[in-house]
Amino acid sequence: MTVSGSFRPVPLPKIEDSPPVGELLRHGLELVEDLTCKLQSLDSLLLTGKPNEISEASAHVEAALNAAAPSFAQIAEALGLLGVSNLAAAAAQLRHIEQTDAAALAEALRGALSRFAKRSVTANRRAQQLNRGLSAALRGLQALGVQEAGRLIAEA
Repeated sequence: MTVSGSFRPVPLPKIEDSPPVGELLRHGLELVEDLTCKLQSLDSLLLTGKPNEISEASAHVEAALNAAAPSFAQIAEALGLLGVSNLAAAAAQLRHIEQTDAAALAEALRGALSRFAKRSVTANRRAQQLNRGLSAALRGLQALGVQEAGRLIAEA
C-alpha cells in the first residue's frame, strides 16, 4: 500500500506563547505519583476486607482522578501543539527541539502512567474478587434464613 500526495509541515509551537510543556509534564507526573499512592493504599485495604475504609479510600481515588482531569486535558492540548499524539512521540519531538529536560519528563510520565494502569488493573481484579466473595457470603446468609440481608448488602 502506498500513500501519495503532499503533507503540510506542522509548525512547532512557540514555547513563549504556550504554557511551558516541561511544567505541565512535571505537574502531570506529580499527579500520577499521588494517584498511584492512593490506588496502592486502596489495593492494600482491599486485602483487609474493611468496607468503610475501602469505601473512603475509593472515594479519595475517585476525587483525585476527577481533580486531575483538567491537568491531563492541558497535557493533551500541549501534545497537540507539538503535533504528536502520545508521550513517546512527544519525547522524541522535544528532543528534536532541544528540550531534553521536558523530553525526560515525558518519558517519566509515560512510565508512571503505565505503572498506574497496571496497578489499576490489579486493584480492579482484587475488587471484583472481593465483590464476588461478599456476594457469595450474602447469598449463603440468605440461604440460612438471615432476614437482614438488605442491611448486610447496604453495609457491604
